[in-house]
Amino acid sequence: MDIQIEPKIEQEIASINDKALSLIVIDAETYAIAGELLNSHKEMEKHIKLYFEPLKKTAHAAWKVLCDRENEEFNKLKPASTHLNKQMTDWYVAEEEKRKAEEIRLRQEAIKREEEERLAAAIELEKEGYKEEAKAIINEPVYVPPPILERIQPKVAGLGIRTTWEAIVIDKMTLVKAVAAGQSPLEAVEPNMTFLNSQARALKGSLKYPGVVAKENKSMSGVRK
Repeated sequence: MDIQIEPKIEQEIASINDKALSLIVIDAETYAIAGELLNSHKEMEKHIKLYFEPLKKTAHAAWKVLCDRENEEFNKLKPASTHLNKQMTDWYVAEEEKRKAEEIRLRQEAIKREEEERLAAAIELEKEGYKEEAKAIINEPVYVPPPILERIQPKVAGLGIRTTWEAIVIDKMTLVKAVAAGQSPLEAVEPNMTFLNSQARALKGSLKYPGVVAKENKSMSGVRK
């Protein structure tokens, strides 16, 4: 979008820039000139803001109307998509629970069958006089490969079950102590800079929190940054 601005404003901006960029502050006189240029810079910002303000309001109003209408259409789809999402997810979770339960049942059956076969073999060996061999068979750890049942999940183009994880801090102080003890990484906690900066503004140089220093910054006030 090409928005034309008044030639007078463009000329004044170019004039201020030329004067400002060619000025080197070397004494009180040039310092005062720099201050005057900064003040004219502030006045020019006001003119620019006034020029664009009605244009921005019109554009923003039109943009907001479009966004509101778009969201209205999206919201019409939400009840159906929420319902279908829950139905599919609940079904999948239930099927997974049944599959895992069946895997456990099959494994337990396989272990029981293996133990019965070993016991029968040990009894036969003992009958034949091989007591040590029979004892070894009984004492040998039972290992049965875990049965893996195929997941029952019909394929639907563009859709699939997604698993996500999130961390929930249930005891902030315990986490802080763990970080201090090296049991959790430093990245697990983050300084509250909003709080610390407010304390720095209030306490200034008397801020004495361990690990924190108050830094003093200077700049010209009244200038857009």
